[in-house]
Amino acid sequence: MRRLPRAVSAAVPAALLVCLGAGAARAQVPTRSTDGDLRVEWTASEDRRRRPVVSGYVYNQRAGSYAVSVRLLVEALDGSGRVTGSTIGYVLGEVPPSNRSYFEITAPAEAASHRVTIESFEWRSYGAGGG
Repeated sequence: MRRLPRAVSAAVPAALLVCLGAGAARAQVPTRSTDGDLRVEWTASEDRRRRPVVSGYVYNQRAGSYAVSVRLLVEALDGSGRVTGSTIGYVLGEVPPSNRSYFEITAPAEAASHRVTIESFEWRSYGAGGG
Protein backbone atom coordinates (compact mmCIF):
# COMPACT_ATOMS: atom_id res chain seq x y z
CA MET A 1 0.00 0.00 0.00
CA ARG A 2 1.35 3.39 -0.97
CA ARG A 3 1.64 6.04 1.75
CA LEU A 4 0.68 9.67 1.25
CA PRO A 5 3.32 12.37 1.76
CA ARG A 6 3.28 13.74 5.32
CA ALA A 7 2.04 17.20 4.22
CA VAL A 8 -0.93 15.66 2.40
CA SER A 9 -1.87 13.30 5.24
CA ALA A 10 -1.80 16.23 7.71
CA ALA A 11 -3.92 18.44 5.44
CA VAL A 12 -6.75 15.93 4.97
CA PRO A 13 -8.01 15.96 8.61
CA ALA A 14 -7.78 19.76 8.69
CA ALA A 15 -9.83 20.04 5.51
CA LEU A 16 -12.44 17.66 6.94
CA LEU A 17 -12.76 19.76 10.09
CA VAL A 18 -13.31 22.90 8.02
CA CYS A 19 -16.00 21.16 5.97
CA LEU A 20 -17.74 19.74 9.03
CA GLY A 21 -17.68 23.09 10.81
CA ALA A 22 -19.34 24.82 7.88
CA GLY A 23 -22.55 22.79 8.10
CA ALA A 24 -24.04 20.16 5.87
CA ALA A 25 -23.70 20.62 2.13
CA ARG A 26 -26.96 20.98 0.25
CA ALA A 27 -25.93 20.84 -3.41
CA GLN A 28 -22.92 20.91 -5.64
CA VAL A 29 -23.69 22.12 -9.10
CA PRO A 30 -21.27 22.62 -11.98
CA THR A 31 -22.17 25.59 -14.19
CA ARG A 32 -20.54 26.84 -17.40
CA SER A 33 -20.11 30.47 -18.33
CA THR A 34 -21.17 31.75 -21.71
CA ASP A 35 -17.48 31.67 -22.72
CA GLY A 36 -17.02 27.91 -22.29
CA ASP A 37 -13.50 28.21 -20.85
CA LEU A 38 -14.75 29.06 -17.36
CA ARG A 39 -16.94 26.95 -15.14
CA VAL A 40 -18.04 27.13 -11.52
CA GLU A 41 -18.61 24.33 -9.03
CA TRP A 42 -20.17 25.22 -5.72
CA THR A 43 -21.79 23.92 -2.57
CA ALA A 44 -24.47 25.59 -0.44
CA SER A 45 -24.01 25.31 3.32
CA GLU A 46 -24.14 27.39 6.49
CA ASP A 47 -21.33 29.28 8.19
CA ARG A 48 -20.64 29.11 11.93
CA ARG A 49 -23.38 31.66 12.58
CA ARG A 50 -25.86 29.51 10.63
CA ARG A 51 -26.03 32.00 7.72
CA PRO A 52 -26.41 30.51 4.24
CA VAL A 53 -23.25 30.64 2.13
CA VAL A 54 -22.18 29.26 -1.21
CA SER A 55 -18.57 28.35 -1.73
CA GLY A 56 -16.59 26.63 -4.39
CA TYR A 57 -14.19 27.11 -7.25
CA VAL A 58 -14.13 28.86 -10.59
CA TYR A 59 -12.13 26.76 -13.07
CA ASN A 60 -10.22 28.35 -15.95
CA GLN A 61 -9.68 25.88 -18.77
CA ARG A 62 -7.96 28.40 -21.03
CA ALA A 63 -4.18 28.01 -21.21
CA GLY A 64 -2.20 31.25 -21.28
CA SER A 65 -4.94 33.63 -20.07
CA TYR A 66 -5.99 34.70 -16.60
CA ALA A 67 -9.67 35.32 -15.81
CA VAL A 68 -9.87 38.56 -13.82
CA SER A 69 -12.67 40.59 -12.26
CA VAL A 70 -14.83 37.45 -12.06
CA ARG A 71 -18.28 38.47 -10.84
CA LEU A 72 -20.73 35.79 -9.63
CA LEU A 73 -24.50 35.99 -9.30
CA VAL A 74 -26.00 33.95 -6.43
CA GLU A 75 -29.77 33.43 -6.63
CA ALA A 76 -32.09 31.96 -4.01
CA LEU A 77 -34.81 29.76 -5.50
CA ASP A 78 -38.11 28.63 -4.00
CA GLY A 79 -39.49 25.11 -4.36
CA SER A 80 -40.84 25.81 -7.84
CA GLY A 81 -37.54 27.28 -9.11
CA ARG A 82 -38.55 30.95 -8.96
CA VAL A 83 -35.93 33.48 -7.89
CA THR A 84 -36.73 34.89 -4.43
CA GLY A 85 -33.54 36.87 -3.89
CA SER A 86 -30.06 37.44 -5.27
CA THR A 87 -26.67 38.81 -4.41
CA ILE A 88 -23.42 39.52 -6.22
CA GLY A 89 -20.01 38.24 -5.15
CA TYR A 90 -16.51 38.18 -6.56
CA VAL A 91 -13.62 35.77 -6.89
CA LEU A 92 -10.79 37.52 -5.08
CA GLY A 93 -7.72 37.87 -7.26
CA GLU A 94 -7.51 36.10 -10.56
CA VAL A 95 -8.16 32.61 -11.88
CA PRO A 96 -4.84 31.35 -13.29
CA PRO A 97 -4.62 29.58 -16.67
CA SER A 98 -5.54 25.90 -16.49
CA ASN A 99 -6.22 26.25 -12.76
CA ARG A 100 -8.91 27.33 -10.29
CA SER A 101 -9.65 29.93 -7.60
CA TYR A 102 -11.79 29.63 -4.47
CA PHE A 103 -14.76 31.84 -3.55
CA GLU A 104 -17.19 32.11 -0.64
CA ILE A 105 -20.27 34.34 -0.79
CA THR A 106 -22.99 34.94 1.79
CA ALA A 107 -26.16 33.72 0.05
CA PRO A 108 -29.60 35.32 0.13
CA ALA A 109 -31.92 34.23 2.96
CA GLU A 110 -33.00 30.62 3.36
CA ALA A 111 -34.12 29.04 0.12
CA ALA A 112 -35.10 25.65 -1.22
CA SER A 113 -32.01 25.83 -3.43
CA HIS A 114 -29.49 28.24 -4.89
CA ARG A 115 -28.06 28.92 -8.33
CA VAL A 116 -24.59 30.38 -8.98
CA THR A 117 -23.64 31.75 -12.37
CA ILE A 118 -20.66 33.63 -13.73
CA GLU A 119 -22.07 37.05 -14.54
CA SER A 120 -18.97 38.76 -15.95
CA PHE A 121 -15.20 38.53 -16.23
CA GLU A 122 -12.28 39.67 -18.37
CA TRP A 123 -9.42 37.78 -19.97
CA ARG A 124 -5.89 39.00 -19.34
CA SER A 125 -2.64 37.55 -20.67
CA TYR A 126 0.65 38.01 -18.87
CA GLY A 127 3.85 37.25 -20.59
CA ALA A 128 7.38 38.28 -21.25
CA GLY A 129 6.72 41.24 -23.43
CA GLY A 130 9.11 44.01 -24.13
CA GLY A 131 8.45 47.30 -23.01
